Amino acid sequence: MTAPNISNPTYFAAASPVRLPRAAALGPGLGGQPRLLVDAPAGAAEIYLHGATVTSWTPRGGSEVIFTSRQAVFNGSTAIRGGIPLCLPEFGVGINGDAVPKHGWARIAPWQLRTVTGTDDGGVRALLSVSRDHLTALYEVEVGQTLRLGLSLRNDGAEPRTVEAAAHTYLSVHDVTASIISGLAGSSYNDNLARSPQEARRIQEGDVKISGPVDRIYDSSEPVAVTDPGHRRTIRIDKRNAPSTIVWNPWSTYSAPLPDMADDEFPTMVCVESGAVREHAPTIDPGTSWAMQVTLSVENHRM
Repeated sequence: MTAPNISNPTYFAAASPVRLPRAAALGPGLGGQPRLLVDAPAGAAEIYLHGATVTSWTPRGGSEVIFTSRQAVFNGSTAIRGGIPLCLPEFGVGINGDAVPKHGWARIAPWQLRTVTGTDDGGVRALLSVSRDHLTALYEVEVGQTLRLGLSLRNDGAEPRTVEAAAHTYLSVHDVTASIISGLAGSSYNDNLARSPQEARRIQEGDVKISGPVDRIYDSSEPVAVTDPGHRRTIRIDKRNAPSTIVWNPWSTYSAPLPDMADDEFPTMVCVESGAVREHAPTIDPGTSWAMQVTLSVENHRM
């Protein structure tokens, strides 16, 4: 899959009503929120138009890969806790530390479903878009034996603009303390939980293992693998033009105050996010675009 060509005006032609292949259905989901359900020969998924949030993906013959909290709020205004929210045009509190809302407006915005088509390998491809604040986002989600995400951002303003973007991917794991995140060894990272800025910059030694709260932004564009022994699988994350990798688990320390996450859920998830944030955030010239791609795949282990 290539990134959607956001400069092509045909992507923004009238697209209502959307014609759906037999493997897809559009209707109300939790809270009455519109969602696209995909049940294709190669895989199944659920995509809410609120935030263009992928809340489920199961490759055919496999088990659920995406974590979504059972206490997530589906009211059309609150960000969905879990899934794959899109953080943009800021990540967290932003480069200057004053972003409102946190993680930007994309994950709480209503996106337009533009097209839904079948793929040659038994999957389904959905195209969504949103425009706000002189920024147009085009998001392509291809569901099958892999989950492929292509995000393009176009600067519709008159001045160059620096934008942060990340696919905030919540992965479902059997036991986060037994899971191993590989591919980041030797990478520098910023530890957002460090006691001081001087202690925040570190180098990853070996694989990432989680035994407490973790909130790190790695300087790495390399593929990442999450070995999940309890589910007898490895989740692989490949990416293009995404020089940042974020690893997050709130542990009981930070999950307890969250009203939209159950107290017993933090051991069953880990966020491994792909994007371009902080010093890696792209500056987009007027009338031009920037794009990144992320592909999730699963390798099942033999018993």
